[in-house]
Amino acid sequence: MIKNSIVMLVAIVAVVGLAFAAHGFSNAQNTTNVSTNSDQPANVLVSNTTNNTTVQKVVSMISASEAKKIASNYINQTGATAGTPQLVNQSGTEVYIVPVIYNGQTAGEIDIDAKTGQNLGGAGGV
Repeated sequence: MIKNSIVMLVAIVAVVGLAFAAHGFSNAQNTTNVSTNSDQPANVLVSNTTNNTTVQKVVSMISASEAKKIASNYINQTGATAGTPQLVNQSGTEVYIVPVIYNGQTAGEIDIDAKTGQNLGGAGGV
C-alpha cells in the first residue's frame, strides 16, 4: 500500500514537472524581441519549427536611422527626402519601409532589407 502511494506520488510530480517544462518551452518558441530605438541596431529572436524541431537564432539588423540613410542615397528628386522607416515582416524577411516625402506628402517608398541593408525596391516615386 505504501509502495503504491509512493509510485503514485512520483507519477504526479513527474506530470506536474512535464507540464511546467512544456509551458516554458511553448513560451520560448513564440518570443520575438525587437529593438525600436532608431539609433541602435535591432535584434530579433527568430523561432522556426520544422518537423517538430525548433531552431532559434538572434538576427542582427541595421537600425532605422541606417535604413533612412541608405534610402536617401536612392532619392534623386530635388526636395524629396526620406521619412521615418517602419519595420515590417514581408514574407519572412524583416524590411524597413522608408517613405519618400515630397512637398510634405508621401510620394512613394523604398524598401530596405533590415538584415543586409539592400534596396529591395519600393512603390510610387517622384
